[in-house]
Amino acid sequence: MHCQLEHSGQANEVGVARKIQMSVEAVAIGPIQKGIEQMDLGTQAVFEGFLAPKTLRNQRLVFHITHIQLKN
Repeated sequence: MHCQLEHSGQANEVGVARKIQMSVEAVAIGPIQKGIEQMDLGTQAVFEGFLAPKTLRNQRLVFHITHIQLKN
């Protein structure tokens, strides 16, 4: 399953607060895919995984989700 993850937050860079907003293409396989299919759009969660090239010829990075923890 291909999906899009959205993130907004803040990070400290050399002592200065920096606002971060980003979108990243992601992929989920197997049991992780089933978990995402059951989530409502806009659900907040912590996603763990790794970045890898989309294909051998397309070096654009895609986030592969390996674990999801829903936020309360």
